[in-house]
Amino acid sequence: MAMNNLKQSLPPLPPIQGELMLDVYTHRSMLGGDIDENTVHGNTERLAELGSSVLSMLVVYTLYSEKPMLPAHDLKMRQAEMLSDKNIGDWLSLYGLKAKIRCADKSVLDRPEEARFLFNSYVGAVYTQKGLQEVMNWVGRLVNPSTEPPTVPGDTTNNQPATTPPPPPPMYYSQPPPPPPPSTAPPPMPSMPPPVPSQGVLAIFNQTCMQRGLTVEWKPEMTGPPHNPRWEVKCIVSGQHRGTGAGRNQKQAKEQAATEAYQYMQATGWGRK
Repeated sequence: MAMNNLKQSLPPLPPIQGELMLDVYTHRSMLGGDIDENTVHGNTERLAELGSSVLSMLVVYTLYSEKPMLPAHDLKMRQAEMLSDKNIGDWLSLYGLKAKIRCADKSVLDRPEEARFLFNSYVGAVYTQKGLQEVMNWVGRLVNPSTEPPTVPGDTTNNQPATTPPPPPPMYYSQPPPPPPPSTAPPPMPSMPPPVPSQGVLAIFNQTCMQRGLTVEWKPEMTGPPHNPRWEVKCIVSGQHRGTGAGRNQKQAKEQAATEAYQYMQATGWGRK
């Protein structure tokens, strides 16, 4: 397919958010290969492996769902054509993903294996945050822009409304119900910053923000030479700067920023007015 035709038929790129976006948009040479247990994905190598399997399976299933049915050897051949190095490179260019990557030498992104790693990482991130049907809605249109993507078997989260359980029957009282117990005044705000968990503060902070409907954005900045970088990461909670961390790698800086932000949000009641 010619590049201009491919651009016209290109489906929208599903967005990713938070620390997943931060890691996907940072080249693996600047992250290291350690697994971070405080994150959902661990590291980008794990994310790319997951994305590779999801992408391969959904491309085959889209072709498998076509009518008239394709023979097995045609499924294998067309899957290989669809996931060729050229198509992966074209998709990265058209979506502008290469320009978003933080990398000491962006020429490495022209290598087919690096381009595939980046695209697989992005697919893995979309799957982790949005689910399988959301990836299918995107990948299915990459495979066949003229037809509606198939529904993933057994996945009803994106295609059928969730059923609401019936309300409980009304309760009747022979006498008026007892009054509620008297409310107690909330405890006063501490004069000193509250303690933070000794371990896993980043995971606890992210989970608490998600439960309270707060958005979290991480803004990293690297200074110094690539072989001896110094990272500063700012934690932005619902558009407000709430913490800053610094360290020799992103993980240390992010953990420090999360600790400072957690301490601030605890002391202020997590934005409660």
